[in-house]
Amino acid sequence: MQKALKKDPGIPNLFPLKEQLLKQLEEKKQQTLAAKEKERELRLQEKKRKRSLQGLQNDAQRRTKEFEKKQALQTSVENEGVSAVDRRSLRAYHREFRQVLEMADVVLEVLDARDPLGTRCLEVEQSVMAAGSDKKLILVLNKIDLVPKANVEAWLKHLRNDFPTVAFKASTQTQKRNLSRRKGVNTAPPGVMTSSACLGAELLLKLLGNYCRNADIRTSITVGVVGLPNVGKSSIINSLKRSKACGVGATPGITKSLQEVQLDKHVKLIDSPGIVIATGSGDSASLVLRNCVKVETVEDAVPAVEAILRRCNHLHLLQHYSIPQFTDTQEFLAHLARRTGKLKKGGIPDLGAAARAILQDWNT
Repeated sequence: MQKALKKDPGIPNLFPLKEQLLKQLEEKKQQTLAAKEKERELRLQEKKRKRSLQGLQNDAQRRTKEFEKKQALQTSVENEGVSAVDRRSLRAYHREFRQVLEMADVVLEVLDARDPLGTRCLEVEQSVMAAGSDKKLILVLNKIDLVPKANVEAWLKHLRNDFPTVAFKASTQTQKRNLSRRKGVNTAPPGVMTSSACLGAELLLKLLGNYCRNADIRTSITVGVVGLPNVGKSSIINSLKRSKACGVGATPGITKSLQEVQLDKHVKLIDSPGIVIATGSGDSASLVLRNCVKVETVEDAVPAVEAILRRCNHLHLLQHYSIPQFTDTQEFLAHLARRTGKLKKGGIPDLGAAARAILQDWNT
């Protein structure tokens, strides 16, 4: 049987230091309570900190998701705009390029001499290099008559560090056959640049002829001509063929599907639709400015006009369009709409129509 514990009688009243001892015990008790309270507060603060950190993480994740959703929507709208222009999806462009790459022994990538870097497709070049050493790539710097000769020579020097590059000026003659040719840009007479004759065809044909030889045996090759819309792919083929073998025009998208043109018994050319590779947020406007898409089918032309205003001297625009000073794109388009009579009901400026008019001027 357990023995009952005796009650603590406490400190005897006759103990000489009773009051001092009681005071010490009370202080110790208060210190213990204070320590427990402090520990409790620290635990609460830690919980609040964790909750706050979790809240920040949750908020950051929420903002990230909203941003990604917004970016995805923006990219979707841009891709939709490009697709609406050409009635083909970006997937179709890639599929057609892959088909050209499979068929071709040599790929001619056509660049616009006015904007060689802007019309250069690094993705195309990487694909050709990845296809194997038996695939050859030649850069064709077209429309050299539209830029100074010194610029052409500088770009040739730069581009030839990467791939064989030929300066080219397509023939602009109207007859269907026997289109005239001239030799290279360095040996051409001064008046050739302003004439309708082709320039650079002999050098390009000589280069293709070298690829036709395998151990001094003449072989047949297939040459794919690729590039952005409206860089002059079909015009180059017509100049090489010396006849109107492919339809051409200033409007992008004339070539709708792959076309084969037999140049001679050794060389077959493949004309392809313009390759449009647009994935970034600014690609849609840049494609419009490069005349890669039809202006009349662009749903929102204002971003492209904003890009023009960033590039151009505002004083030149004021003088060219005879409009007053402006502070932003909206005011510029409003002045232009009033100046050209592009108004909606009630005399409200039609900013969209004014923006498309600017793009038409830019691309002509």
